[in-house]
Amino acid sequence: MRLISLTLSLALLTFYASSTTPANHNGTVILNLEVDAAVNAILADWNTPGGVAIAVVRMNNSGGWQVETKGYGTAKADGTKIGPDTLFDVLSTGLLISNESLNPQISWTTKIGSLIPDWELMDPVASSQSTITDLMSHRTGLPRHNVAFKFSMLDEVPSMVKRLRYLKPSTGFRENAQYNNMMYTVLSYLPTALLPHKPPFARYVKEHILDPLGMNSSTYSFAIANATGNLAQGFARVGINVTENPVGPGTTRVLPYLTPGVTEDGNGFSGPGGVLSTAVDVIRWLQMLLLNGQHPITNATIIPAAVIQTVATGISVWDGNADTPELSPLVYGGGQVQSTYRGHVMIEHGGDWVGFHSQITRFPNDNFGIAVLTNDDTFGYAIKEVVKFRVIDSVFGLDPVDWSTRYQAVMAEVEVPPPATPAPGNTTQPLPTTALARIYRNLGYGADIELCAVLNAGRSASPTCKTLLQQLNSRLPDQFVGMDLVWAWGKVGLGASYVGLKHFDGGVYNLTGWLALPTVDDVSTSLWAYTAGLDPGLTAEFDINTQKGTVAGFGIRGGIWGAGTVEPEPTGNSVEERSEVWYAAV
Repeated sequence: MRLISLTLSLALLTFYASSTTPANHNGTVILNLEVDAAVNAILADWNTPGGVAIAVVRMNNSGGWQVETKGYGTAKADGTKIGPDTLFDVLSTGLLISNESLNPQISWTTKIGSLIPDWELMDPVASSQSTITDLMSHRTGLPRHNVAFKFSMLDEVPSMVKRLRYLKPSTGFRENAQYNNMMYTVLSYLPTALLPHKPPFARYVKEHILDPLGMNSSTYSFAIANATGNLAQGFARVGINVTENPVGPGTTRVLPYLTPGVTEDGNGFSGPGGVLSTAVDVIRWLQMLLLNGQHPITNATIIPAAVIQTVATGISVWDGNADTPELSPLVYGGGQVQSTYRGHVMIEHGGDWVGFHSQITRFPNDNFGIAVLTNDDTFGYAIKEVVKFRVIDSVFGLDPVDWSTRYQAVMAEVEVPPPATPAPGNTTQPLPTTALARIYRNLGYGADIELCAVLNAGRSASPTCKTLLQQLNSRLPDQFVGMDLVWAWGKVGLGASYVGLKHFDGGVYNLTGWLALPTVDDVSTSLWAYTAGLDPGLTAEFDINTQKGTVAGFGIRGGIWGAGTVEPEPTGNSVEERSEVWYAAV
């Protein structure tokens, strides 16, 4: 449950310009000329077309506050610079735990099945035993399954809850922590399910968190934020020569907002992410967290201290090994990761969304907090960490660690693709492609899909396939060429608009997915292909009965379920058993 955690995944991070006058903390300015030069050097080193906004807050021994915000780089394609105020997402449902008006009362150990009647998972133990704590700390056994997540209108939440029972777990109940956005969506449904006036989650957050804290610029509504004229744009990079420079500039593409219809009521993704907020509001949020839930001006309790403590206390081991000498192992509470950095206790959680990345960090024992927000889609997840650590080193008077070189060394390994496995010289194809072109179903992933044979666009193709093939051939020809089967998945935002299969051997096909996004910055084309969203190396294997000439379905594996390296690939004698996601022929 998002509880009062900061950002899990960044939905529509945006910027607008204003100014904040820094207050002195023992006469020392944090975002000084030296830090400015370091941040600008980092942005240049990473060839970013965008930039970052930084907000820092520190409390002195007498209770006074030092607040500084500053922007670096470009906010929009028209050259608008990033200002010191930002918009990003903040979420909370934790107040329900302390709501004494509920009858019966709920607690961290309350079973989800007792609160939401339609709750059910494929694992019967997880179904009956999952508590609020289990969902907020990601130990239900269910991996991400992000491609099953279709966010649209508010009524998508109960529909998604009903689909969870059809999603395959990758580990046993409470065995390993695996991040899952859908668990936060389930928990975001609690205000609607439990309170008499059934408020949408976004309205509940506004009433109980944003308004009492005076976070007046914060909103779930894209229209309201956009009306300011100050929304930044997310920048992606395409065509990078990764063998020459894994973090090269490539060609810049401006990303459109994927959920422009979201209102103050939020949508199915409002639990994991979605509220837009300025950096001034972020500082107010950080101050409240550093004060264990108190308003920094009125001293009123906004969030009970016990809730703040619970969501930051480690429940799951997130990373049991220290990656570098500066960092300790990580433990995960509820939307908050706790570790140490160079001996200082650190609590944080980052957010990632199409176009934007953020990291919100606080050091409770040092009365210091920092937010780093970036609109570099391609490498922002690393840039925010490099910038964050550089500022932290300066605040604590430590010799700066060259995090930029470290992260780029990792990029050199992961961005340069390994040589493709060549297909065998004597490949076989048990059934012709046309025999595989039909409708398939996975109830956990929503609507049925229809696989269309690329070389069968004539009279025998269905009307749906004829339309799809014509669209792809005329609008996205570079992605269309060479594919044997394609389908429209419609999972905009967390997976792919379209998926293509190219035969490898036997019943195995290589799988590629891409989003078809409207072009913002190039009038010569109406669409362009955004290939992020699905892991490389995915395969689809068809379960074919060669004697009968029939197909039972196909299974996808290679990381589509989002278990990462936590769990191995599923095994089994049948295609269905060893698949991460199984689509049965209809």
